[in-house]
Amino acid sequence: MYRLLIRLALPVVLTLAQFGAGAESFTIGTTAQGSSGYAMAGAMAKVAFKERRLRLRAMPQGGPTVTLPLLNQGDLDYSIAVNIVASFGVNGTAMFADIGTLDNLRVVAALRVLPLGVMVAEDSDIQELADFRGRNMPTEFNTQKVMGSMMTAIYQMGGMTSDDINGFPTPTGERAVEDLIAGRIAGTLYTMDAGLTQQADARIGIRYIGIENSDKNRAILARNVPGALIEMIKPNDAYAGVHEPVNVIVAPFLLMANKDIDAGVVRQLLAALHDNKKSLVASFSGFDSFDPEKMYQDVGMPYHEGALGYYREIGQLD
Repeated sequence: MYRLLIRLALPVVLTLAQFGAGAESFTIGTTAQGSSGYAMAGAMAKVAFKERRLRLRAMPQGGPTVTLPLLNQGDLDYSIAVNIVASFGVNGTAMFADIGTLDNLRVVAALRVLPLGVMVAEDSDIQELADFRGRNMPTEFNTQKVMGSMMTAIYQMGGMTSDDINGFPTPTGERAVEDLIAGRIAGTLYTMDAGLTQQADARIGIRYIGIENSDKNRAILARNVPGALIEMIKPNDAYAGVHEPVNVIVAPFLLMANKDIDAGVVRQLLAALHDNKKSLVASFSGFDSFDPEKMYQDVGMPYHEGALGYYREIGQLD
Protein backbone atom coordinates (compact mmCIF):
# COMPACT_ATOMS: atom_id res chain seq x y z
CA MET A 1 0.00 0.00 0.00
CA TYR A 2 2.79 2.41 0.92
CA ARG A 3 4.64 1.91 -2.40
CA LEU A 4 1.36 2.33 -4.29
CA LEU A 5 0.62 5.54 -2.41
CA ILE A 6 4.01 6.97 -3.28
CA ARG A 7 3.57 6.07 -6.94
CA LEU A 8 0.06 7.52 -7.22
CA ALA A 9 0.62 10.66 -5.22
CA LEU A 10 3.75 11.68 -7.13
CA PRO A 11 5.47 12.84 -3.96
CA VAL A 12 7.51 15.94 -4.21
CA VAL A 13 10.57 16.50 -2.07
CA LEU A 14 9.95 19.95 -0.73
CA THR A 15 13.46 20.64 0.41
CA LEU A 16 16.63 21.48 -1.42
CA ALA A 17 18.57 19.00 -3.52
CA GLN A 18 21.35 19.12 -0.94
CA PHE A 19 19.55 16.52 1.21
CA GLY A 20 22.15 14.06 2.34
CA ALA A 21 21.69 10.32 2.39
CA GLY A 22 21.94 10.33 6.17
CA ALA A 23 18.94 12.61 6.72
CA GLU A 24 15.92 10.93 8.29
CA SER A 25 12.95 11.00 5.90
CA PHE A 26 9.25 11.32 6.78
CA THR A 27 6.10 11.74 4.72
CA ILE A 28 3.53 14.46 5.30
CA GLY A 29 0.06 14.40 3.73
CA THR A 30 -1.13 17.69 2.28
CA THR A 31 -3.78 19.13 0.03
CA ALA A 32 -3.01 19.61 -3.68
CA GLN A 33 -0.09 21.57 -5.10
CA GLY A 34 -0.93 25.29 -5.06
CA SER A 35 -2.80 24.98 -1.77
CA SER A 36 -1.73 26.61 1.48
CA GLY A 37 -1.31 23.18 3.09
CA TYR A 38 1.21 22.21 0.43
CA ALA A 39 3.04 25.52 0.89
CA MET A 40 3.11 24.99 4.66
CA ALA A 41 4.73 21.59 4.19
CA GLY A 42 7.37 23.15 1.97
CA ALA A 43 8.23 25.79 4.55
CA MET A 44 8.39 23.25 7.37
CA ALA A 45 10.52 20.92 5.27
CA LYS A 46 13.16 23.58 4.66
CA VAL A 47 13.37 24.46 8.35
CA ALA A 48 13.33 20.84 9.52
CA PHE A 49 16.20 19.89 7.26
CA LYS A 50 18.32 22.97 7.89
CA GLU A 51 17.93 22.86 11.67
CA ARG A 52 17.56 19.16 12.48
CA ARG A 53 18.45 17.19 9.35
CA LEU A 54 14.89 15.87 9.16
CA ARG A 55 13.52 15.46 5.65
CA LEU A 56 9.80 15.88 5.02
CA ARG A 57 8.31 14.70 1.74
CA ALA A 58 4.93 16.07 0.72
CA MET A 59 2.25 13.64 -0.41
CA PRO A 60 -0.33 15.91 -2.11
CA GLN A 61 -3.81 14.43 -1.91
CA GLY A 62 -7.42 15.61 -2.08
CA GLY A 63 -7.32 16.73 1.53
CA PRO A 64 -7.38 15.43 5.11
CA THR A 65 -10.37 13.20 4.42
CA VAL A 66 -7.85 11.19 2.39
CA THR A 67 -4.65 11.77 4.35
CA LEU A 68 -5.97 11.19 7.88
CA PRO A 69 -7.08 7.57 7.24
CA LEU A 70 -3.69 6.94 5.58
CA LEU A 71 -1.97 8.50 8.57
CA ASN A 72 -4.05 6.40 10.94
CA GLN A 73 -2.97 3.16 9.26
CA GLY A 74 0.68 4.16 9.13
CA ASP A 75 1.02 4.90 5.41
CA LEU A 76 1.93 8.50 6.28
CA ASP A 77 4.00 9.87 9.17
CA TYR A 78 2.37 13.30 9.44
CA SER A 79 -0.51 15.23 7.94
CA ILE A 80 -1.76 18.80 7.97
CA ALA A 81 -5.46 19.23 8.78
CA VAL A 82 -7.77 21.93 10.04
CA ASN A 83 -9.03 21.21 13.54
CA ILE A 84 -12.56 20.65 12.21
CA VAL A 85 -11.66 17.68 10.03
CA ALA A 86 -9.14 16.29 12.51
CA SER A 87 -11.82 16.25 15.21
CA PHE A 88 -14.25 14.46 12.89
CA GLY A 89 -11.57 11.84 12.23
CA VAL A 90 -10.61 11.28 15.86
CA ASN A 91 -14.28 10.88 16.79
CA GLY A 92 -15.32 8.93 13.70
CA THR A 93 -18.12 11.35 12.82
CA ALA A 94 -19.33 13.29 9.75
CA MET A 95 -17.33 12.26 6.68
CA PHE A 96 -15.52 9.58 8.74
CA ALA A 97 -18.69 7.91 10.04
CA ASP A 98 -18.34 4.97 7.65
CA ILE A 99 -14.70 4.39 8.64
CA GLY A 100 -15.06 4.81 12.39
CA THR A 101 -12.72 6.42 14.89
CA LEU A 102 -9.14 7.00 13.77
CA ASP A 103 -7.56 5.90 17.03
CA ASN A 104 -3.93 6.28 15.96
CA LEU A 105 -4.09 10.02 15.26
CA ARG A 106 -2.25 12.39 17.57
CA VAL A 107 -1.96 16.18 17.56
CA VAL A 108 1.57 17.53 17.30
CA ALA A 109 1.09 21.31 17.06
CA ALA A 110 -1.24 24.17 16.26
CA LEU A 111 0.51 25.74 13.30
CA ARG A 112 -1.41 28.79 12.22
CA VAL A 113 -4.87 30.12 11.47
CA LEU A 114 -6.53 29.05 8.22
CA PRO A 115 -8.47 31.99 6.70
CA LEU A 116 -11.24 31.00 4.27
CA GLY A 117 -13.00 33.73 2.33
CA VAL A 118 -15.93 33.73 -0.07
CA MET A 119 -14.32 34.96 -3.28
CA VAL A 120 -15.89 36.30 -6.45
CA ALA A 121 -14.48 37.92 -9.58
CA GLU A 122 -13.65 41.57 -8.97
CA ASP A 123 -16.17 42.75 -11.58
CA SER A 124 -18.99 40.50 -10.29
CA ASP A 125 -22.32 42.09 -9.42
CA ILE A 126 -22.58 39.93 -6.28
CA GLN A 127 -22.45 42.03 -3.12
CA GLU A 128 -23.79 39.71 -0.40
CA LEU A 129 -24.24 36.00 0.20
CA ALA A 130 -27.93 36.08 -0.76
CA ASP A 131 -26.93 37.19 -4.27
CA PHE A 132 -25.67 33.67 -5.01
CA ARG A 133 -29.30 32.53 -5.33
CA GLY A 134 -29.87 31.10 -8.81
CA ARG A 135 -26.16 31.27 -9.75
CA ASN A 136 -23.78 28.47 -10.71
CA MET A 137 -22.05 27.47 -7.48
CA PRO A 138 -19.80 24.55 -6.45
CA THR A 139 -21.34 21.48 -4.85
CA GLU A 140 -20.51 17.90 -3.81
CA PHE A 141 -16.71 18.15 -3.12
CA ASN A 142 -16.47 14.36 -3.18
CA THR A 143 -12.77 14.23 -2.31
CA GLN A 144 -12.75 17.22 0.07
CA LYS A 145 -16.01 16.84 1.95
CA VAL A 146 -15.28 19.49 4.56
CA MET A 147 -15.49 22.07 1.77
CA GLY A 148 -18.99 20.82 1.04
CA SER A 149 -19.93 21.32 4.70
CA MET A 150 -18.51 24.85 4.63
CA MET A 151 -20.35 25.76 1.42
CA THR A 152 -23.57 24.43 2.96
CA ALA A 153 -22.99 26.86 5.82
CA ILE A 154 -22.38 29.71 3.37
CA TYR A 155 -25.64 29.01 1.55
CA GLN A 156 -27.55 28.88 4.84
CA MET A 157 -26.00 32.17 5.96
CA GLY A 158 -27.38 33.65 2.75
CA GLY A 159 -30.85 32.32 3.54
CA MET A 160 -30.60 29.47 1.03
CA THR A 161 -30.04 25.77 0.65
CA SER A 162 -28.20 24.00 -2.14
CA ASP A 163 -31.58 23.75 -3.94
CA ASP A 164 -31.55 27.53 -4.40
CA ILE A 165 -28.34 27.60 -6.47
CA ASN A 166 -27.38 25.90 -9.71
CA GLY A 167 -25.12 23.13 -8.45
CA PHE A 168 -21.82 22.76 -10.27
CA PRO A 169 -20.21 19.49 -9.07
CA THR A 170 -16.54 19.77 -8.15
CA PRO A 171 -14.18 17.40 -6.28
CA THR A 172 -12.02 19.92 -4.40
CA GLY A 173 -11.65 23.53 -3.38
CA GLU A 174 -8.77 23.89 -5.85
CA ARG A 175 -10.99 22.81 -8.72
CA ALA A 176 -13.66 25.28 -7.63
CA VAL A 177 -11.15 28.15 -7.84
CA GLU A 178 -10.16 26.98 -11.31
CA ASP A 179 -13.85 27.00 -12.24
CA LEU A 180 -14.17 30.54 -10.89
CA ILE A 181 -11.20 31.67 -12.98
CA ALA A 182 -12.77 30.07 -16.06
CA GLY A 183 -16.10 31.79 -15.39
CA ARG A 184 -18.01 28.56 -14.83
CA ILE A 185 -19.17 29.51 -11.31
CA ALA A 186 -20.05 32.77 -9.58
CA GLY A 187 -18.02 32.29 -6.41
CA THR A 188 -16.48 29.86 -3.98
CA LEU A 189 -14.91 29.55 -0.55
CA TYR A 190 -11.16 29.07 -0.49
CA THR A 191 -7.97 29.66 1.48
CA MET A 192 -7.05 33.32 1.26
CA ASP A 193 -3.26 32.97 1.44
CA ALA A 194 -2.81 30.08 -0.99
CA GLY A 195 -0.74 30.32 -4.16
CA LEU A 196 -3.83 29.46 -6.21
CA THR A 197 -5.65 32.45 -4.70
CA GLN A 198 -2.83 34.71 -5.84
CA GLN A 199 -3.11 33.19 -9.32
CA ALA A 200 -6.85 33.86 -9.35
CA ASP A 201 -6.29 37.48 -8.36
CA ALA A 202 -3.62 37.90 -11.04
CA ARG A 203 -5.82 36.41 -13.76
CA ILE A 204 -9.32 37.76 -13.07
CA GLY A 205 -9.00 39.97 -10.00
CA ILE A 206 -10.88 38.81 -6.93
CA ARG A 207 -12.66 40.30 -3.95
CA TYR A 208 -14.44 38.82 -0.94
CA ILE A 209 -18.05 38.77 0.21
CA GLY A 210 -18.20 39.50 3.93
CA ILE A 211 -19.91 37.22 6.45
CA GLU A 212 -21.95 38.91 9.16
CA ASN A 213 -20.61 37.93 12.60
CA SER A 214 -24.06 37.38 14.08
CA ASP A 215 -25.47 34.88 16.56
CA LYS A 216 -27.42 33.29 13.70
CA ASN A 217 -24.37 32.83 11.48
CA ARG A 218 -22.20 31.56 14.32
CA ALA A 219 -24.88 28.95 15.08
CA ILE A 220 -25.01 27.91 11.42
CA LEU A 221 -21.24 27.56 11.36
CA ALA A 222 -21.17 25.56 14.60
CA ARG A 223 -23.83 23.21 13.25
CA ASN A 224 -22.02 22.50 9.97
CA VAL A 225 -18.33 22.90 10.80
CA PRO A 226 -17.82 22.86 14.59
CA GLY A 227 -14.55 24.51 15.60
CA ALA A 228 -14.61 27.17 12.88
CA LEU A 229 -15.09 30.85 13.75
CA ILE A 230 -15.98 34.12 12.05
CA GLU A 231 -13.23 36.72 12.33
CA MET A 232 -12.16 39.92 10.59
CA ILE A 233 -9.20 39.84 8.23
CA LYS A 234 -7.47 43.11 7.37
CA PRO A 235 -5.53 43.92 4.19
CA ASN A 236 -2.17 42.17 4.23
CA ASP A 237 0.38 41.20 1.60
CA ALA A 238 -0.41 37.56 2.37
CA TYR A 239 -4.06 37.96 1.32
CA ALA A 240 -4.58 38.61 -2.37
CA GLY A 241 -7.80 40.48 -3.12
CA VAL A 242 -8.33 41.89 0.37
CA HIS A 243 -8.64 45.65 -0.07
CA GLU A 244 -10.62 46.43 3.09
CA PRO A 245 -11.40 44.59 6.35
CA VAL A 246 -13.70 41.63 5.75
CA ASN A 247 -15.27 38.94 7.94
CA VAL A 248 -14.30 35.41 6.91
CA ILE A 249 -14.20 31.88 8.32
CA VAL A 250 -11.09 30.89 10.27
CA ALA A 251 -9.91 27.61 11.78
CA PRO A 252 -6.62 26.45 13.32
CA PHE A 253 -4.36 24.32 11.14
CA LEU A 254 -2.97 21.33 13.07
CA LEU A 255 0.05 19.16 12.45
CA MET A 256 -1.06 15.57 13.09
CA ALA A 257 1.09 12.45 13.48
CA ASN A 258 0.71 8.72 13.77
CA LYS A 259 1.04 7.77 17.44
CA ASP A 260 3.94 5.40 16.66
CA ILE A 261 6.27 8.09 15.31
CA ASP A 262 9.32 8.23 17.57
CA ALA A 263 8.86 10.75 20.39
CA GLY A 264 12.38 12.08 19.95
CA VAL A 265 11.78 12.82 16.28
CA VAL A 266 8.59 14.70 17.12
CA ARG A 267 10.46 16.79 19.70
CA GLN A 268 13.17 17.63 17.15
CA LEU A 269 10.63 18.75 14.59
CA LEU A 270 8.79 20.89 17.14
CA ALA A 271 12.02 22.52 18.28
CA ALA A 272 12.88 23.39 14.67
CA LEU A 273 9.48 25.00 14.11
CA HIS A 274 9.34 26.77 17.48
CA ASP A 275 12.71 28.45 17.07
CA ASN A 276 12.46 29.52 13.43
CA LYS A 277 9.28 31.46 12.74
CA LYS A 278 11.18 33.97 10.57
CA SER A 279 12.40 31.24 8.27
CA LEU A 280 8.91 29.75 8.04
CA VAL A 281 7.41 33.12 7.09
CA ALA A 282 10.18 33.71 4.55
CA SER A 283 9.17 30.49 2.79
CA PHE A 284 5.40 30.96 3.14
CA SER A 285 3.86 34.24 4.28
CA GLY A 286 0.83 32.42 5.70
CA PHE A 287 3.01 31.44 8.66
CA ASP A 288 2.77 35.05 9.82
CA SER A 289 -0.16 33.94 12.01
CA PHE A 290 1.92 31.13 13.55
CA ASP A 291 2.51 31.79 17.27
CA PRO A 292 5.42 29.69 18.61
CA GLU A 293 4.20 30.29 22.16
CA LYS A 294 0.77 28.79 21.39
CA MET A 295 1.77 25.61 19.61
CA TYR A 296 0.01 23.69 22.34
CA GLN A 297 -3.73 24.40 22.38
CA ASP A 298 -6.52 22.38 23.95
CA VAL A 299 -8.33 21.22 20.81
CA GLY A 300 -10.18 18.33 22.44
CA MET A 301 -7.96 15.66 20.88
CA PRO A 302 -5.04 13.60 22.24
CA TYR A 303 -1.49 14.87 21.70
CA HIS A 304 1.53 12.80 20.73
CA GLU A 305 3.64 11.84 23.75
CA GLY A 306 6.70 13.48 22.20
CA ALA A 307 4.77 16.73 21.76
CA LEU A 308 3.53 16.66 25.36
CA GLY A 309 7.10 16.18 26.60
CA TYR A 310 8.34 19.09 24.50
CA TYR A 311 5.57 21.45 25.62
CA ARG A 312 6.24 20.64 29.28
CA GLU A 313 9.93 21.29 28.68
CA ILE A 314 9.35 24.78 27.24
CA GLY A 315 6.61 25.70 29.71
CA GLN A 316 3.55 25.65 27.45
CA LEU A 317 2.05 22.77 29.43
CA ASP A 318 2.18 22.08 33.16
